Amino acid sequence: MAMLKQRIKLMLEFLTVYAGWTIYGVLYPLIGHWSINYNELLLKLPGTSRHFVLTLLLWTKGHHMVYVVMRTAYITGFTWTMVLTFGYVLLAGDVPRARKLVLGYATAFTLLAVIFAVANVNAPHYVYPGLPERYAPNGWQARPQFVLPSPHCTIATISFLALWRRREWPARVLALWIALIPPATVLLAEHWVWDAITGIILGFLVHRYIRQTG
Repeated sequence: MAMLKQRIKLMLEFLTVYAGWTIYGVLYPLIGHWSINYNELLLKLPGTSRHFVLTLLLWTKGHHMVYVVMRTAYITGFTWTMVLTFGYVLLAGDVPRARKLVLGYATAFTLLAVIFAVANVNAPHYVYPGLPERYAPNGWQARPQFVLPSPHCTIATISFLALWRRREWPARVLALWIALIPPATVLLAEHWVWDAITGIILGFLVHRYIRQTG
């Protein structure tokens, strides 16, 4: 009974963390009103030209199976990554790790919220309109300012590291699938390569932090 109560409590905490990020997305037009846009600075970095972005996208779309895998990985790469990772760990009975995951997601969302409230850049398909791919319209689930660091890559890194530390093969298989998310964000022009790199770094730092937290 005590274990069941712990799991229910963790599930409610997990849902609260996700709801908090959702509310932030809805309120961002007000919260991010003074956020400074750094597109001009970003476009001075290598790997941000329209030619580079378009070349990667056309290569991906030119290889049907690669495109299908990348698109599927991206679509499942945020909410479902969290749900599957947290659900797997919790069902495996690893309550301490499930608790750390909730803390990790909460920490990542807090850091991302602060960053986007202060500074932002826009997604490649927003900077270069007309790319040959269908993108979600601007909305609470797909703000063009939620780019650097990539929330997809941040959450994917936290989830990947949590699963990879487990040794059973289903966890490793799920971890390998999640590992496809960062390249998917770049190959589909959903994110710049710098978004993926900074998202991975942020996710790794959050993972290190939650490991050291009692």
